[in-house]
Amino acid sequence: MSDTSVRKQTGYSPAMLKIAPLALLCLIAALAGCIGPGKWHGDAPLAPPPAEWLQAKMAGAPAVALAPEAQIPDIPGRKKFRFCCAFGTDLRVRLGQMTIPWLKVGRVLDPKDLGPHRYDGATAAIDDERENAFPWGEANGLVYTCRAGFLDTAHIREQVDWVAFFISQIDRNLTTGTAVDLTPEGAERRLILKPIPPELIEEYGREDVVVAIAQWLAYQGSVWHEIAQWYGWSLVNLYPEFLSGFSPEDPISNAIGIALLSGSSIEDILASEKVYNQQVDQLIQIAFEQLEPVSAELGERAVRAVDQTWWDSQARLPDNALVRRRYLQTDTTLEAWLLPDRLASPELRSDLGKECGTNPQPIVFRIPEALGAYHFSDFATLEITPHGFPAEQPIFEEIGFTITQDDFPRLMQDVREQTLSALGPRAHLPD
Repeated sequence: MSDTSVRKQTGYSPAMLKIAPLALLCLIAALAGCIGPGKWHGDAPLAPPPAEWLQAKMAGAPAVALAPEAQIPDIPGRKKFRFCCAFGTDLRVRLGQMTIPWLKVGRVLDPKDLGPHRYDGATAAIDDERENAFPWGEANGLVYTCRAGFLDTAHIREQVDWVAFFISQIDRNLTTGTAVDLTPEGAERRLILKPIPPELIEEYGREDVVVAIAQWLAYQGSVWHEIAQWYGWSLVNLYPEFLSGFSPEDPISNAIGIALLSGSSIEDILASEKVYNQQVDQLIQIAFEQLEPVSAELGERAVRAVDQTWWDSQARLPDNALVRRRYLQTDTTLEAWLLPDRLASPELRSDLGKECGTNPQPIVFRIPEALGAYHFSDFATLEITPHGFPAEQPIFEEIGFTITQDDFPRLMQDVREQTLSALGPRAHLPD
């Protein structure tokens, strides 16, 4: 088979496929060392669970209240990744042209089975016949909800952890500014923070300013994560993950994780790693209660209902065309994709109707870009210098090899053109 034919069929060049066995070994080795980090602070009393923020958010009310000056611990930088889900279930993996018969990837979960959160945790969703690939820690997978559609719990956890880290860095450098190197994700990445205007802090309160900027930065980081994956970046830096970029469940999952700490007492929640982990467990459950999750069995049926439209059960990881639909909205207002009625059987529609009602409305998330006249991009920047597979994209010859979040619209134009060319003219729609 010619190099062109191989790339067209799989999304990868022959050179990429030759390194796949090594990539699998690297993945196993990486997972074997993924036990959580130490505490960043001593234990503190457990803060009460903040249940009101999500209800207010769904009603369109701002989740901002004035708060006294916070004293946030120095939270260690994030170094690990959560390995979870390509969209689909019981996904098969191939090396070269050979399917690995014993390996399945992808799990549909019930939220009660998520396991305890760990800051900067690392887990896998491999072989869905096991309760948890890492019994001592988190379980992650897909959950179907009536209000937010399909969610990837690993993305929720990743983003709340990023928000916590950014809160710590911003709070400790609010009046001085700083530059902080971040974990590489298909690029060298750096947070550049200028001193925050004292008028902004005085008007809105220190804690709310810190949280809002941290959430905005986490969102920018999540957008780059998806861009980098579409451009071929991988968690193990060897196995390109074109199929994971902008998967239908990812952006809304990111938004939920980013919003999770809204309205909370940040000083209490971030008092120690133990307290933080316990509070995130509660916040995730509160969020899922509001989003109305269905059982794992019903979620599995929902995933299979979009087979051949959103994903292809006949494809094998890491084929790019395994995930056929991509959520390409990257502005700060995001509407969830629910299961389209026309793709559900009458029996499935009936069973979902019992859980979700006859006309469930998708949640819309809004991530603030400013407080009043103060735009966060005026004093916070995510500086990115791509390397590896992403750096090989021709677009960087045009816009330069060091970029910021201000370059994302041009990158997304390129991603959209590539997506529609590779996956078809409706690849950006749920149908």
